[in-house]
Amino acid sequence: MSPTSEYVSSKQGIKLLGTNQGQFFYYVSKGDIEREPGSPPRKSRYKVASILKVKSRLNRKRGGGEVVTETESETAPLYVDWIENMSDVLTSLKLDYQVYGDDVELEGLAYYAERVKKNPRVALAVYDSPKRENILAYISLLPVAEEIILDILSGKRHETTIKTEEIETYDRKGEYTLLAESVVCHPEHTFKFMSLINHFMNFWCEQYPDRYVTRIYAQAASKQGDILIQKLFFSPLYHLAKNAFVLDLERPGASRLIQRYQDCLQKKGWHMPETD
Repeated sequence: MSPTSEYVSSKQGIKLLGTNQGQFFYYVSKGDIEREPGSPPRKSRYKVASILKVKSRLNRKRGGGEVVTETESETAPLYVDWIENMSDVLTSLKLDYQVYGDDVELEGLAYYAERVKKNPRVALAVYDSPKRENILAYISLLPVAEEIILDILSGKRHETTIKTEEIETYDRKGEYTLLAESVVCHPEHTFKFMSLINHFMNFWCEQYPDRYVTRIYAQAASKQGDILIQKLFFSPLYHLAKNAFVLDLERPGASRLIQRYQDCLQKKGWHMPETD
């Protein structure tokens, strides 16, 4: 990048700002970082002067060598609910744009709406208020047959090929396996992820003994995703792929969150299966 450039690519802008992709596009969505007028959506360029202005503001908030973002208190009340209809799906799309910018694919929008219509308990979100106008974080976990999940993790299928009829509802009793399809957090509210997972596990504790989850599978598609997977102590499935992981809920939980979930089940009569 030339120091005299008036506009730069998103990759150069992220490096110049000194933050991650999500925070960069958050400031783009707020209008703090200006796009070059007339630049194509997928090849947008961004004004250096506005990037430097945001950088200067963040530098004034630095502490311990890290950028301190403008977050609210972690003790602020949360409004957590399911993504239940097309309106909620579109609200989640706004968050996608804030985090990923122009890389968001719109082709699958109707497809995601079909999933929610079939099973309105596949995606859980943290809203900024009961008005549901903005989503701060959401997670999508699809109940599908384990053989389908393993085909996806091994690369035999892509997750976008999952058909609506292959997604289960929660009508039947018994065990389920889930595929963590996506996790998206607002760059200034990443701490809400663990609260979101906690709400999700509480939901499943309430379902027991009629319905219960045995395993949750995930793919690490980014550095941030890899870190989240490590926080929950997923086990690697290197025989399938380097980025394939599983959380076996029938084994002793290593994270406090999973331990609390298993304690909740035990109070309802669940016993951890014995290992050979």
